[in-house]
Parts: sequence; structure tokens; C-alpha cells
Amino acid sequence: MKKLSQKVIFVFIAITLGFSLNLQAGLPGAGETLLELRKSEFSSVAVSPSGKYISTIIRRDDRNTLVILDSATMQPIPGKSVRYDKKDNMEVVGGQWLSGDIFYYSVYLEDDNYAPGYGGDIFLLYMDKPVNERVWSYHGNYLKGSRGTKIYGSLNIISTLPDDDENILVSVIPYKRRDGGTRPVVYKMKLKTGNFKKVTVGPARQAQIMSNRDGSMLAAAAATPGQGIKFYLFDRSQKNSEWTTIGIDFPGRFVPMRITNDGKYAYGLTQLDKDLNASQHLLKVSLKTGEYESFFDFGFVSQINVRFDRDSGHPIFASWVDDQPRVKTFTNHQAAKVYAGFAKSFPGYLVSLQSADDSFENMTVHVGSPGIRGEYYIWEKDAGGARYLFSAQEKIDQLGLNSYESVKYTTDDGVTLQGWLLMPRSGKPKALINYIHGGPHGPYNQFRFQNEIQIMSEMGYAVFAPNFRGSGGYGSNLERSGYKKWGTRMLDDMRQGAEFVQANYDVGDRIYTMGGSYGGYASTQNMVRHNDYYDCSVIIAGVFDMEHQIKNWDYGRAYNSKDYEKTAMGDNVEQLRSQSPLWNIDKIRSPLLIIHGKADRRTPYSGAKEFVKALKTSDVDYTSYFYDFEGHGLYFEDNNLDQYEKVNKFLGRCDARAPLNPKVASR
Repeated sequence: MKKLSQKVIFVFIAITLGFSLNLQAGLPGAGETLLELRKSEFSSVAVSPSGKYISTIIRRDDRNTLVILDSATMQPIPGKSVRYDKKDNMEVVGGQWLSGDIFYYSVYLEDDNYAPGYGGDIFLLYMDKPVNERVWSYHGNYLKGSRGTKIYGSLNIISTLPDDDENILVSVIPYKRRDGGTRPVVYKMKLKTGNFKKVTVGPARQAQIMSNRDGSMLAAAAATPGQGIKFYLFDRSQKNSEWTTIGIDFPGRFVPMRITNDGKYAYGLTQLDKDLNASQHLLKVSLKTGEYESFFDFGFVSQINVRFDRDSGHPIFASWVDDQPRVKTFTNHQAAKVYAGFAKSFPGYLVSLQSADDSFENMTVHVGSPGIRGEYYIWEKDAGGARYLFSAQEKIDQLGLNSYESVKYTTDDGVTLQGWLLMPRSGKPKALINYIHGGPHGPYNQFRFQNEIQIMSEMGYAVFAPNFRGSGGYGSNLERSGYKKWGTRMLDDMRQGAEFVQANYDVGDRIYTMGGSYGGYASTQNMVRHNDYYDCSVIIAGVFDMEHQIKNWDYGRAYNSKDYEKTAMGDNVEQLRSQSPLWNIDKIRSPLLIIHGKADRRTPYSGAKEFVKALKTSDVDYTSYFYDFEGHGLYFEDNNLDQYEKVNKFLGRCDARAPLNPKVASR
């Protein structure tokens, strides 16, 4: 990728803030480099509303630092960098610009023994005065000054109120129930004092609230039994307004994205047909009548992103991924023209408009792909073009890693599915790894840089990442079609995708299965249901007994979890056991590698321990490693290095074995 040299910026920032640049050399090979550099050097690059400043988070010495730069000189603004030491037990993780060039940032709370977690704290950094203050924490704030009613809970910004430099609009889900099943409360929050003024109470428990630009119109979506959604509207411009139900009735599930600034329409995604391969449509819905029209038909694709006009709330451009990234402009808006220009200049890359100032005369853009972490640019109207700012991770981007190839295949019952294939950079693949994503409902394998997949490719394997029934991204029809089929049809989709790859690409006869979370479950159950096909399995943070999972996982205590369990997982004991590896160990024929964190509460460690205990009395060839203080997936660097050394050793042993059965050879 062509770019302007900005190395002087990198060095200046490092010297000014006293960073150490001595990265460990590590073990030779790109795989080790990928493990050591899992976190981006530069992230969260955004331009301020005035266009005078650029914010970014820089990672050095395994710590994050928020840096505010002068956009003209690219020099740090004195006194506007935020970095917490280890002893502070927290570090900056993200934020956004508010009106009046005020930067809002949040932090993770740290514990030396466990992965950091978001505590809900919010800080404000003012550009025009030496103030850096905490305005919200889980301890709560007062409604009217220090003697008012105290409120506390999980806070979400609904609107930054661009025309109001003193307030923002937020919703708070109070900590009044252990399961979080309370109705959110909407407040106007005064930035100067952190005090709150109540606007309204949400229409239902756990309702997700959005607003138009000035916060005069609120919309809410709340879950209904069977994993459905109900929609509500609240018109703040009307005196004594109350929440009213919106009469939206579509064949598919409607995902609201934006309310127009006049409060008349809502835009969102849905499918108008019930077919699993039905197109996703961007709909324009009247909030008064419920009538709708299809604004744009994307087709059966994923990673849909729509950008809306700040002044009107109507769409200006959209991007999505088919076999590669695509873009469609709807207006002649400056942002649409700039985005289309970047997409044209970087074909095959994923372009993301990160931020824009109030006048859209300065915009930051990220350009990336599955082969690079990506680069940040700023487009400046006065300069008549774009200039390079930073690489998210320069050392990774310079490795020359391969990108993905789209693989579309048709299952034996006529459903079209898509996955991504990554081939090793040199030599014939040692084997094909069927890499299964987590979730399973909602997440999916995207066209983006993914460390784990690249690591396996650098080890010499072809990696296929399928999006099977149950996966998100392609519409609710496909996602819901995987309900209660975690260990049956979804696994069949994975196998048929891998068979298609073997028939059409030179990936050899050996086939392994690997994944974490649901992917760990699938990689275990694959060895039961398809024990004639897979030669080895790598299981990270897996599920081994569906009954045990439902009874013991942390999400089981959350509001609406029982409805999810019944609808998506099932409650028939016989069916749950038939899809549980623990109850079918006698069918496993090939070696297993089991990796689990002892502090994992999402897929509880007790389930993995019980499975290994049962394996000890069987003839199954298995190896297991349990890591102290690790939760759902490994966080600490030493443990990650150790994990992939063990994966590499285990797969090397699998490579030396004869394939279980000769696979499809015709190409």
C-alpha cells in the first residue's frame, strides 16, 4: 500500500511521552511475531469536531496511552495525554469526541491475576482548560447535586447532542436486579457537573434506546419471548408524551439503525423473504404509519455498514462484503465522495470512515484487510487530499501475509453458504483446518484481520473459516435456522464446506477442526458426529455437556437468558445429551487437544474437568492443559505463547499420522 512517510511522528510521540521502544525480538517466524503483537500499536484514531485535534490510543510497554495531537503539526498537545500506571489498576480503552472539543474516554479496571474488565467509568478531557475528571462510575452520580437522589447502573450514551455543548443524552440500566432485568432510565447529563436530569423511563426491561440527532425523538427495542423484538417510540417534543408501540410487521427480524432528524422515519435492516438466502434490505419505515419501502437491496451478504447524513439522518453511502468489499453511494455528500475515492484507490481492502469534524472538511479513514492490521489516513479539504497517519501494527503489516479468498458452496439441502480460505504463504499445506467461530448466534467469520487464523496459516496450514447455519451477519433467517441444531445441521454445514474446499483447492487429505467457545464445542462434537472425517481436534474453552452448560454458565443468571436457552439451545434432555460430547465419548476416534481457563465462567471450567475425567476411563487419545487465573479464552501473553506452542506440537503429531480416511481428491 502506498503511503506518505510519517516515521518522524512516531518517533516524536515516543520521545515526548517517554515510551520504551525495545520490543522483544521473540522467536523467529511470523507466527511468533503475530503472537507477540496481538494488540495494535495505534487504534481509535479520530478527529475532533473543530478539526483542530486528532486523538489516538498508543500501546507501548504493554500499556495504553491516550494522546491528543495537533492535527496540523501532528505534535502532542502538552498536558493532554492520559496514561495510567500498573499501580493505578486501570488503563484507557476507548472514547469519542463530544461537542466543544471535549473528549470522553473510558477505562478497564485491572487485576494482576485476571483479564481486565470494563467498570463503566467515564472521564472527560477538555481541550480549552486543564481538566481531566471522572464524571461517572459504577458507584453512581446524583440526580440534583450532592444531596439529590443517587443513581447508579450501566450507562450508555444515546446522543452527544451536537448543538448543546453542555449536555449529553444517556440511558442508565439501574443495578436493582442481579439479572439486570430493569427498565432503563433516560437522562440529560450535564457535562460540567456530572448531574442528571430525568427525561423518561424506558418502555420495557433491558430495552435498547436510540434517538435522532437532537434527542427529541426516542425509539426503543425490547426482547419478546422466542427471541423476538418489539419496538416503541417516544416523542419528547410533545407535552406529557408516553411510549407508544410501533406497528412494524415484517417477515424477518428488523434491526433499527437510525431515526431521521425530523423524527418521521427509521432506517434498518431486514429480510422480506423467509428463504435462508434471502436478501437483506435497508428499509425506510414511517414511524407514524408503519408503512415501509426498500431503500436498497444488498443481497445475501455480510458486514453491512450504512453511513447516515448528520444533518438529515438519511443514508449517504453503504458498504458491505460479498466476495470482497463493496460500496454504494446514495448522495453527493462530501463523506460519500471521500469514502468512494478511498474504496477505488484500495480495491479489495476494507475501508472504514472512522470520524469527521463538524463540517466534514477533515475525516479519518482506516484501510485494512485480512492480511494487514491496517493503516489510518486523514483526508483534508484544505490540502486537497489524504495523508498517511499511522499503521495499526507496522511490524505485522510488513510481514506480507496472505488475505482471504471467498468460498461459496451449496449444502446438500440447497442452502448457499460462504466461508473464507487462507492459504499458507509458502509450500503445500500440511492439512486443512476447519476453523469454527464462537457464539454461535450473532458472531461470524468476517473479512478482517484475525490473529488466530493467520497464526495457523503461518504454521503451514490452510485455514477454512465457514459461516454455517446459526452464524450472524447474513440475516436473521440464517441465524435462527441454527436454533437447537448446535451439534447437528450446523456441523454438517461445516463439513460440507471443508469438503468443497478439499475438492477445489490443493489442501491435502488431512482435515482438522479447531475453535474456541462454541467453536470449541463444535470442534469436540465434530469428533462425535463426523468421526469418519476429522483427523484431529483443537478445543479451546469448549462446551462438553449441554445440560451442564445451561445449569452453570454465567449468562444463565442474566435477564431473558432462559428464553434464549429454550429457544436457541433447547430443553429436551434427550436431544441435549445426543448433542453433548460427554455422553458420546465412545464415538470419538481421533486425538483431542483440550485447553481451558480455570476461571472461565462462560463455558465453566468444571465442565472441561468433568469431560477430561471421563476421557481418562476411555481409549481416546487426548491431551489437556488448564491455565490458572484465565477466563474465557487466554489473556496473558505468556499463556498465549505457551498455548500455541502446545497447539503447534500437537498438530505436528497429527501431521505424522496417516489420514483417517482418504478424502476427496478430484480438483
